[in-house]
Amino acid sequence: MPVEFANYEFSYLNRKGKRVFVPSDRCRKIAAELTALVRERVEFDAHYYHFADGAHVAALHMLRERRYFARLDLKNFFYSVGRNRVKADLKAIGVPRAEHYARWSCVLNPHGEPRYSLPYGFPQSPLLATLALSQSALGQAVRDLPATITRSIYIDDIAIASDDLPALTVTFEGLVAAAAAANFALNDAKVSPPSDRMDLFNCDLSQGETAVKDERVEEFYAMDRTHRATTAFERYRAKVASPSNT
Repeated sequence: MPVEFANYEFSYLNRKGKRVFVPSDRCRKIAAELTALVRERVEFDAHYYHFADGAHVAALHMLRERRYFARLDLKNFFYSVGRNRVKADLKAIGVPRAEHYARWSCVLNPHGEPRYSLPYGFPQSPLLATLALSQSALGQAVRDLPATITRSIYIDDIAIASDDLPALTVTFEGLVAAAAAANFALNDAKVSPPSDRMDLFNCDLSQGETAVKDERVEEFYAMDRTHRATTAFERYRAKVASPSNT
């Protein structure tokens, strides 16, 4: 008897205009199984900061030790990872029933191609998208960077930094080419060529300094906030600006 297939309850547009899918209970259970299977088989590089202690604040603090910075932003990242790629990546790391897990992890792509893709909203999507990136030509290019180039990846943001501007420029151009080879489109509005300062994670970044952007602070205080929310936000601002990520 065929098993009913319904991996999401509904979808909606969030305030940034992104289509988000709410997984079904069955999908959540399968996501938990799959996450455990992938975690057993893969240890991601330390530069994947969304899996690291300190997350994006740690990435900011690491990058600011350098003089020059550059950034690539992957456009519609989850929706650019198709079902066939998910299946192939799962097979490559030895996950059993890869087709089953890929099918339950993908939806009809609201952006067209690939036809079925990872959605925003599924709990397994960040892990599977990271797996796809890490096994791609772009992931390999970041992995192969010399120690003179500091690098960080946070979901769809790839940032690099160096004290050598010409070397950083060559590296930046190489990563742009690697993204194309890996079939990852770039969000041109958020791509930042090498410079001595950069906007990253709604923060201003320059050598030795990181601070939450004034626009983000104004946006936060434009609405009435609880004392608890204000305290948490100010604690976050202090952590971003602090001399270390401790």
